[in-house]
Amino acid sequence: SKHGEAEKAFMEAHEIHTRIGNHVGAANALVGLGEIYRAQSKHGEAEKAFMKAHEIHTRIGDHMGAVNALNGLGGTYLAQSRNREAEKAFNDAYNILPLVGDPLTSGNTFRRLGMLHQDQCRYDEAEVSYRQALAAYDRADDAVSKSRTLSTLGRLYHAQDRYLEAEEAVAEALGIWISLGDEEGQAGAYLVLADIFKSQSKHAEGIAALIQAEATLARTSQDAVHAATLDRLGDIHAEQGMYADAEEYYRHAQAIFSSMEDAHGEAGVLLDLGVLYERQSRRSEAEECFAQARVAFAIVADEDGEAKALDGLMAVYFNQGKFGDAKVACMEACEMYAQRGQSMSKICAGVWERLQRLEEHPLGSLLAHEALRAPNVNGL
Repeated sequence: SKHGEAEKAFMEAHEIHTRIGNHVGAANALVGLGEIYRAQSKHGEAEKAFMKAHEIHTRIGDHMGAVNALNGLGGTYLAQSRNREAEKAFNDAYNILPLVGDPLTSGNTFRRLGMLHQDQCRYDEAEVSYRQALAAYDRADDAVSKSRTLSTLGRLYHAQDRYLEAEEAVAEALGIWISLGDEEGQAGAYLVLADIFKSQSKHAEGIAALIQAEATLARTSQDAVHAATLDRLGDIHAEQGMYADAEEYYRHAQAIFSSMEDAHGEAGVLLDLGVLYERQSRRSEAEECFAQARVAFAIVADEDGEAKALDGLMAVYFNQGKFGDAKVACMEACEMYAQRGQSMSKICAGVWERLQRLEEHPLGSLLAHEALRAPNVNGL
């Protein structure tokens, strides 16, 4: 994999620089290694790499290197919601900035501070930090970092329901990505715009943005994001009753996840397909999708996903008159909820109640079944 190759390269670089006594090179290699670890969610290894890099840079008086290491360390803490430690790392980096005098390094520190403040719902402080980052990136003439920050600022405005400002910020970012010919950046901006439009019930604009994102992603190597975008397009078309289009998007997404051997992604799409088929009373197909989703979620140890698949299964079983299968699915789901200390879902509770009513009136079970339907599975 690309991450594996990069990890190996940085480890070799660190070993070489250490052997020849190039402390700056060794520390920079550790920062690069930390970024690769963080991209793979290997937070413990990332933390150690950034801390060691910071120690070296500080010892030799390399202020810019120290700031970069602190920014990486703070980002690692932020990814784990260790906000207090993240804030300390970012503030330590901020305090060194006057000794650096590099606008790009300053911009990166301000942007990370903004992300921290946004995560803490300190929106005014986040906006100030993002504006400081944008100004620094302008001085550094770094269009890529500027456009990323504009998209992040757009998400900040979106979180505050400041939709017009959100649209303007992301549209500006999109314009930069287009001028750079960066299709991955363009796709990311379209996806953020789609979220903003969805919050305003601008369905046509949201679909248009997602279609633009999907078309762009199809030309890149971002298969996971491409598949997730197709899945979202399926959701929107299903909500509007455009079932044939929704099914086509879902099946395309499933095919991509399958080709990537991404069992979790494919399981999520199978769950969506099950709901779609149940809406159309295509129950044998719905049953098959929910059953496949359950197996896939179990393989990746996603108990939430497995419980949702069981909810879908029990509803479909009930609606087909397979009451014994519905009861077994209910009992399995109840056992999962109990083990996790959770109350049963609304679907599970609803199916169980209906099964109990049928058992209490066996002579009229057929008539009762005609009058009873399982709870709606649309919330899965």
